[in-house]
This record gives sequence, structure tokens and C-alpha cells, in this order.
Amino acid sequence: MKKVLLASTMLVATGGMAAADVTFGGYGRFGILYEEDRGAGAEEETRVESRYRLNIDASTETDAGIRFAARIRVEANENADNSANQGAFSGARFQVSSGGLRVRVGNVSGVTDAAEVVDYFGFEPGLVGQTGQYANSGVSLPAFSSTGAGNNGINVKYEFGDFAVMASYTDDHSVNDGGTIGTTVAFGDSYELGASYNFGGWTAGVVVAQFEAAGGAAATSDFYLATLSGTIGIADVSFLVSDFEADDDVVIGASTSIPVGAATNIVASISDGGEDANDTSYGLGFTHSLGGGVKLSGMVGSNADSNTIADLGVRFDF
Repeated sequence: MKKVLLASTMLVATGGMAAADVTFGGYGRFGILYEEDRGAGAEEETRVESRYRLNIDASTETDAGIRFAARIRVEANENADNSANQGAFSGARFQVSSGGLRVRVGNVSGVTDAAEVVDYFGFEPGLVGQTGQYANSGVSLPAFSSTGAGNNGINVKYEFGDFAVMASYTDDHSVNDGGTIGTTVAFGDSYELGASYNFGGWTAGVVVAQFEAAGGAAATSDFYLATLSGTIGIADVSFLVSDFEADDDVVIGASTSIPVGAATNIVASISDGGEDANDTSYGLGFTHSLGGGVKLSGMVGSNADSNTIADLGVRFDF
């Protein structure tokens, strides 16, 4: 993370100085991605995968110790048809925090996607997260939008001791349609409430939520989620159970990251259930640190359509 301190002096009635911290950080990644029988149209089974993400964070603090902050993001990805994308600015996310209380408004993630009180994503094998312990669920989660189109809402978190609670509301959230970057599928309002508890090196989390259907439909679907994460021996592990009303069955998943050397981890995940037509999703991969924030990652597996998936590439954090 690179940090720039910007200090500006303003003449006010009493005089004084106001200082703001501005930080720049993110990552780049590139590699090869494969999915057997990838979607219809111009999408290709094998393509060059790339992403550049730059987060720009600004913050300041009042005399009373109340912290104010904001974030925007610049991101560029390849498109699903293997064409280049010029990138986009995100909408802004604003934040105020004091003690154990934090409030975010604007371009926010919902409770589940924020992954602070629940470990929804667990350990995703490979470069881009083609699969994970959640993979068989049909839910579309409200998340911070990197492309400028997307969410407007509020997310509130309060921490006290080993407990944390979080609630969120987003207005007509949207998600990328998986094709050209910047094209989205619109959903209705979302409401999420979650809580977590840390005990003996383990964290248990739960979420209850309701999501309105896509396209302005009046139908709503309830969503329930429980996760448990911790360590067994040398392995970091995560377990998930979720129930999305629009799916046919409960989803059960698990994932792990196991060190096999000073710089290498084996990462695996499995997900079962969801739609009746789903097959079990699974992936087995590795991550190897090259030093300096650079990692080589790859995986091979199968998705819910029983199609082979794989990727191999490099990610560097800055």
C-alpha cells in the first residue's frame, strides 16, 4: 500500500490546519482462464484474463475522534469475448466511524458480500475465483460496484468484544452480467442482517436476508446463511450452509488452504446443492508466493454444469 499525506491549510474564523490522509492501493492480475462450453454468443472457452484495480481512499478525523472516510475505485478488466476494456470509475462510498460503530453509505456491499461477519467466500482456488464453497447457490449478492453502475445503500456495523453485528440495505442493486464489463442485470431492494462470534480461534457467523427479484418484479426471496471458520492442525478451513428460497435445495460447502512449504499453499473447495440440475462444484489449486506481493496461482475443477474449469496466472498487490 502506497500512502500519500495531503495537508492543506485553510483560514477559518479561529484559524488552524486541516489534514487528510489519501492512500492508493490495489492489485493487478493476468493469466489464462478456461471454462468448457462457456456461455452463448461471442464468449470464448479460453481467454486471456486480466484486471487492474486501484482503490483511492481519503480520510480525516474530527477533534472528537470521529473518523470520516471515502473510497472510489478505478478498474479495468478484459471482456468475456476476450476483447479489451478501457476501465471505469466506481461510485463513491462514504464512511463515518467512532469506537466500535461504523456506518457506510453510497456504493456499499451488503452484509454477505462484505464478508466481515460471515466467511461466505472461504478459500477460493486459483487466480480469479471461478468456484468456491458458495458456488452452487443461485443468489446474486449486492456488492460494491467497481464499474460505476450499481448500488446505493447503507451498511452499519457494531463490534463489542468477541461479537459483531451488521445490517445493510441497498436500493435496486445490480450485478455484472458476466459479459461485457459495465453491463449489468438489475435487481430490486435488498435487506440483510448478520452477526458473528469469535471463540477459541474459530468464528461463527449467520445472515438472514431478503432480496427482490430482477427486472422490478414484486417477488422476493429469503436467504439464510451460516459459516464457521478456523484452523484444524496446519489447515485453515471454512464451512458454509446456505438456503436461498429461489433454489431447490440447501447449499453445503467447504474450503481449505493448507501450507505445503514456506511459500506454497494448496487451496481446495467443494459446493453441493442449489438447483436440482446442479452437479457438485469443486476446485483444486495452489498459490505460490514469489515475494514482493507477487503470487502465482492456478486451479482445475468442475462447475455446477459439470464443465471443466481452470486458470493459471499471476497477481501482484501494491
